[in-house]
Amino acid sequence: MKTQFEHVSVLLEEVVDFAPEATQAILDCTLGGGGHSKRLLEKFPEATLFGIDRDGFAVKASTECLQRYTAQTRLNQANFSDLPSIFSKLGEPLFDYIVADIGLSSEQLARPERGFSFMQEGPLDMRMDPDHQQITAANLLNNAGEQELISILRNYGEERFARKIVGKILASRHIKPLESTTELTELISSSIPRKLQKKGLNPATLTFQALRIAVNNELQELEDLLKQAPLRIKSGGRLAVISFHSLEDRIVKQQFRKWKNPCVCPTDLPYCICGKKSLGRVLTRRPVNASKKEVADNPRSRSAHLRVFAFEKTVS
Repeated sequence: MKTQFEHVSVLLEEVVDFAPEATQAILDCTLGGGGHSKRLLEKFPEATLFGIDRDGFAVKASTECLQRYTAQTRLNQANFSDLPSIFSKLGEPLFDYIVADIGLSSEQLARPERGFSFMQEGPLDMRMDPDHQQITAANLLNNAGEQELISILRNYGEERFARKIVGKILASRHIKPLESTTELTELISSSIPRKLQKKGLNPATLTFQALRIAVNNELQELEDLLKQAPLRIKSGGRLAVISFHSLEDRIVKQQFRKWKNPCVCPTDLPYCICGKKSLGRVLTRRPVNASKKEVADNPRSRSAHLRVFAFEKTVS
């Protein structure tokens, strides 16, 4: 029986266009439904592809999507932080092109039982890997202390009404545990004065983002990926990262800058003495965004930002 996995890959042609010529080895760090991988293999039919996704359902869907390429693909359910142990077993392979589409898939948002969407009634889950993760959003909301919850909302959601929202959460869970997405959405909406709610932005957006990041340790996972990339890339290879909010994009942007200019010498020195050499260059001075047509066809792509780095030397 075919796996039902509805996901539209964003910036598909842009990702393919940035691939190095004569790409032979590809690492897709976020398989999703297999869209980016399939399109890359269509362009490079002789290439081998290693793909991971922390969502087991996505791995199954990708396996079906890439069925005609079975002989040249290897797909695993794994986190970014699992890559070192995986590659040590595979003989430390190197890649020409590494791709990561950081963020929720359309499928995850569309399934109420996953608990990611504030638009549908569902349990407060938000785990990207429910088979192996134990802590849900409900666990956090009903057990974390006041300061921890405030920090989560401020640090991961940049929510300026964090204290008010957390106050409502504490009062509500004192009566009964929070269990559903609609409960939380209504609570958040009642915490923010209507006149201060941003037009076009659901009041629950930032809190749901913050909880999802906390539940899945997303920012640390992204940093783990960025630590691994220089070790896994061939000279002349490229890393393409698609992010969907400012926290992720900032991490990627800052890391690309460090790779381009890693020098830590005081600015008043006439020349570099630290010995740190540039790893390459940033190919996207500004992030690449979806076209008007793509946004019209897939509104989710509106917030997608693609950044690409070209490595001119490898790290041993």
